Amino acid sequence: MFEWFDHAGFVAIIVMAVLFLLFFFTIWKYIYRSAILKSWFRRESLSLKALLSGADQPSFDSTLYPCVRQGLGVPLMKACYESALKESTSGITSLSAIASTAPFIGLFGTIVSILQAFSGFKEGVTLSIVAPAISEALVVTAAGIFVAVPAYWAHLFLKRKAYEIANALKIQIDILTSRN
Repeated sequence: MFEWFDHAGFVAIIVMAVLFLLFFFTIWKYIYRSAILKSWFRRESLSLKALLSGADQPSFDSTLYPCVRQGLGVPLMKACYESALKESTSGITSLSAIASTAPFIGLFGTIVSILQAFSGFKEGVTLSIVAPAISEALVVTAAGIFVAVPAYWAHLFLKRKAYEIANALKIQIDILTSRN
């Protein structure tokens, strides 16, 4: 890898740095949001179990508790639900953006690297001269794909966790409204 940096052009190194930052951001965002959503889902699941067991209101640490406690009915519970849905999905769009743009960022670095390699060639170029330059340029495309795949997976996993929270809240609202 250090050999690649010796031969790579300025643009390719900048692109690799950007891709590294995007990869680091993806991992951080996934770990951070996953922990928050996991804890949140656990609280909502316990509240749902309490309601299914006959409790007359959600658990005090449920998202719906402040809304139900005020006693303003279904419209306020739906507003709390919409607010929770927005909060649970925040930050997920950035992972989708990384997943869709990282390969293009890598491709940009590859194209610039290939153009730089071809501009440095003189007459009498053989495959043994061109092949190493192209393979070095393709490393940037591989890095873009390497960043995109975990970002896409993280996006899907976090989206699923947000859906599970929304579903737990919706069931709680349905239980509470059916009792009134």
